[in-house]
Amino acid sequence: MGWNHVRVCSEIGVLCGVCDQNISETDRVAEEFGVPGFYEVDNAIADLKPDAVIIATPTFTHYEIASKVIGNGIHVLIEKPISDDIQKAQHLVEMAREMDLVLSVGHIERHNPVITAAKKNIKEGEWGDVVTISTRRVSNFPGRIRDVGVILDLGIHDIDNATFLMGSKPISVYAVGGSLNEIEYEDHATMMIKFENGNNAIVEVNWITPMKARTVSLTCEKSLVELDYMKQEITASSSVFIDPKNPNQFPANLEIKRDLVPVENAEPLRLEIEDFVECIRSSGNGESFSPLVDGEQGIMALRVALAALESIKSGEVVSIGN
Repeated sequence: MGWNHVRVCSEIGVLCGVCDQNISETDRVAEEFGVPGFYEVDNAIADLKPDAVIIATPTFTHYEIASKVIGNGIHVLIEKPISDDIQKAQHLVEMAREMDLVLSVGHIERHNPVITAAKKNIKEGEWGDVVTISTRRVSNFPGRIRDVGVILDLGIHDIDNATFLMGSKPISVYAVGGSLNEIEYEDHATMMIKFENGNNAIVEVNWITPMKARTVSLTCEKSLVELDYMKQEITASSSVFIDPKNPNQFPANLEIKRDLVPVENAEPLRLEIEDFVECIRSSGNGESFSPLVDGEQGIMALRVALAALESIKSGEVVSIGN
């Protein structure tokens, strides 16, 4: 993921250097993109004096690196999840707030155009109120993951987006899951999230399905809406009951209407980084401009994810704290 951040930053003209403990990889990427390469964060900060840093490292390292970056008065975008610990995450948010710095969390799927378009239609009342949300994010096992399970790696995307689309605070979660690949962490899970407004979301994630799927279904008062992250497509379906001449007719006669909702396709990662850069530029002009996914929202997604892990272990519904 770090390479992709480098690519996009280079494309939009904001890349000043790269840093990684893997010396050969750092040298290769630095040469490919024509920027200085560093093997230690302290050296990179001292030599480059960057306005901002993107952290795309294992989750357990986020706090140490981010606190160092923020402590040097540098804006930061932290890949999701913000941290592996709520208190550490809160400390990062407090540090950034005290130093008037932008802290963005890399929930890339929040920037997917289908989520932007869906939120717009929900706000405008096109589909009616959202009643339930069902998400599916499944694929085969990725060898790159070493430090977290499928909930913190994949599920946290849909936890965040379900909260965003529902427009209500999560209050509890019940989850089941386990490991079929004989790895240290869970590789499949199904979570039911209850929200303050009384509605629910079902989030399904796994690393065991041979086919990759990234979808969201919204059951709304007026429409059934299907979102496809990969195709960047939205289909909204509705129906009208047609009174039959024969009152005993079965099944009922329905007129089905399916609409392909306009979506302006774009690369979510580019939108995420452009949002981060725009926030920094706005703050430099004395304006108030919050990132699409700020630290508080990153913490909320982490709370739900950690509560889901607790629920799998206990077999109980777990309340989500403040």
